[in-house]
Amino acid sequence: MESNFETNFFALLALMDLAGRLEVEHACTEVSFPAHHVIYEQGTPSDSVYVVASGMVEALTRSPDGKQTRSIGFMRKGEFFGDLGVITAQPRLASIRTCEPVTLLRIEKMAFLGLLDKVPKLGAYFSRILAHRLHRTSTEAHVRVYALDLMGNLRHFDLLTIIQAITGMTCCGELRLLNMSNELIGSFFFHDGRAEYARFIHLEGLEAIWEGFLRSATEGSFTFEVMTTPKSPFDEKEKIGLACVDLLMQGVTHRDAYQALPESLRNMENRLSRVAESLAWTEAETQGLAERVWELISKRAQPLDSLWRRVNVSSLTFLEVVNRLVSTGQAELLTEAHAEEKPA
Repeated sequence: MESNFETNFFALLALMDLAGRLEVEHACTEVSFPAHHVIYEQGTPSDSVYVVASGMVEALTRSPDGKQTRSIGFMRKGEFFGDLGVITAQPRLASIRTCEPVTLLRIEKMAFLGLLDKVPKLGAYFSRILAHRLHRTSTEAHVRVYALDLMGNLRHFDLLTIIQAITGMTCCGELRLLNMSNELIGSFFFHDGRAEYARFIHLEGLEAIWEGFLRSATEGSFTFEVMTTPKSPFDEKEKIGLACVDLLMQGVTHRDAYQALPESLRNMENRLSRVAESLAWTEAETQGLAERVWELISKRAQPLDSLWRRVNVSSLTFLEVVNRLVSTGQAELLTEAHAEEKPA
């Protein structure tokens, strides 16, 4: 029999230890609204998560032309909404309207993301029911596209949203990404809705997942086919062992960090050249990558894009190392013309 706390936020709080319960309660702000009040509109920024304390609210989506509205679900006491937009850093995919006078608990975005790290039981709770909420709330229509048509256009759905939907289907199968020339650029195999193997461009494993999240505006299409074993060969050493909620949360963090880098660096149009005679590096986690990059530019300046394709790390990790080399004066970025003038 399903326990009550699987679907009720307040029952979950009752099962928490005092420290965890106080962390959650401290992050909540109580707000009240009258009947037929719009709490937020479809397309607005996702800045908070809500829990229904009393009353009932309705989720609605509108057609692209704005002329039609469709009800896609109702939330009552103990149920929450607004989580998907916060986790994926995307705008609201539905509007929320009160059906009667309601009282809600509001948790601001940064406080919510912090709670998932501080309170393990809360993170486990969201992990168990995130897929269920995906079907029942604002993204239900999108999930139907994946579950029935098993294909779509990458201009409309980024990889993070696609993977979120597939984890909600809890089945085995392979997701394949194709570019505009119908060439395969990525393969991702899921077992019981959990990402198990991945390949994207030249990357494998978790680094392929991170890179796919970073390149959300890729042109092309995707298909998902249910199968028990992958068609594409994958390296067993690159098997992914991350839980779905952790994968999505870390993916959002990676994407935010990538967007914070200078656009000129993200474009990878310059060349990297040595300035110092020897490498000085203190970060153990990226020591091997820094040494590899340093070796590749030992004889001449190299294009950033070419360097990146010779290492198995996401462009975020690669560019963070490049940025540190430049900021510490060990290397410099050259334009094409400057690189030609610089002596070997």
